[in-house]
Amino acid sequence: MEAVKSYRIPVDAPKDLIEEYFKVKQKALDIIFSHVKFSGKAHLKFNREDRRKLRDELLRGWKYSKHYIDSAINSVIGLVKSWITLYNGGKAESKLEITKRTVYIKNTLFSFRNGFLKISIEPSKRYLEVDLSKYSWIPKDFDKIGGLLMTEKELIVTVKKNVEPRADKWASFDVNLTNVTAFIDGEVRRYDLRRLYHVHRVYEVKIRRIQKLSKINPLTSKKLLEKYSRREKNRAKDFMHKLTTQIAKELKKKNCGAILENLKDIKRRILNGSKDMNRKLSKWNARTFQFMLEYKLKWLNLPVKYVNPKNSSKVCPLCSGSMASYGGRIMKCGKCGLTMDRDVIAVLNLQMRGEGFPQRALNEIIEREELSRNKINDPPCIPT
Repeated sequence: MEAVKSYRIPVDAPKDLIEEYFKVKQKALDIIFSHVKFSGKAHLKFNREDRRKLRDELLRGWKYSKHYIDSAINSVIGLVKSWITLYNGGKAESKLEITKRTVYIKNTLFSFRNGFLKISIEPSKRYLEVDLSKYSWIPKDFDKIGGLLMTEKELIVTVKKNVEPRADKWASFDVNLTNVTAFIDGEVRRYDLRRLYHVHRVYEVKIRRIQKLSKINPLTSKKLLEKYSRREKNRAKDFMHKLTTQIAKELKKKNCGAILENLKDIKRRILNGSKDMNRKLSKWNARTFQFMLEYKLKWLNLPVKYVNPKNSSKVCPLCSGSMASYGGRIMKCGKCGLTMDRDVIAVLNLQMRGEGFPQRALNEIIEREELSRNKINDPPCIPT
């Protein structure tokens, strides 16, 4: 198995290459998109001969390394195929276009020796050299470097290493709007997400105010929307990075793998038509949390598994009876009378589904949790 991490580092990128690469992608898009056929559903008919002709055409007058043309074609083909998937699913809302000035650098376009990246710009004439050893946040224990992504101001470096994830124990996680509840080494823990939720709500109010300006001054409104949307996204990512790094370190100390809910397409399935609830759920960072935690654990040689979350907070972890609301976040089993916080019920059920052991194995754990209810409601853990 391969673990992957990506890092951003500042560079003074060759602006001429970025601009020419952008133009090439636009031209490639026009030609490749002309091969999309709309007979019932859209599909791309672009064979090897079509690709060869396009490559030859794009290479005319191209002074930079030839492999940039190959990466541009691959990038556009992937973009068109993604658009076709959305179109066939009735979700393609706008015309396909190239908007970002980014250059994908294949591993045939750079070398890495003694901590230095040497990127070919023009064959045998011009190179961009980057000293990765200057950046302390990039790990030193990677096996190789994957493809690079370059913008005008930064280089995104992807590092990879081979891992064989193993764990002595498992920890389960239930991600909610305002907290992450975890069951780690026989202990229930909560990680507070209220500050993150507050960030989303604050920017929601700001963006609403800016949207009201769109009729009066659309250009200013657009710039402000981009600015504050980007700021909200960056602050949310920063919070999640700190939290998942903290949790990954805790699990490494205990040699615990992670059991997570399979939340694929969850937002689409739970959006219920209520405007307020849909707005809240659109700010739910569950998948971001899972994505970040998974790749950080894999890098530490710890495994991650996903389980079906269906009714995880509605099934009694003691007798498998049906749980019903007993006021607030508390649930009560109609069969055995167990009363417990719904988030704790969820992580216990996820733990059992992940480890595959029977309900009765949790008897002692549940008894201990019922006797130490105050422990469950300890002050939340806040990332620093």
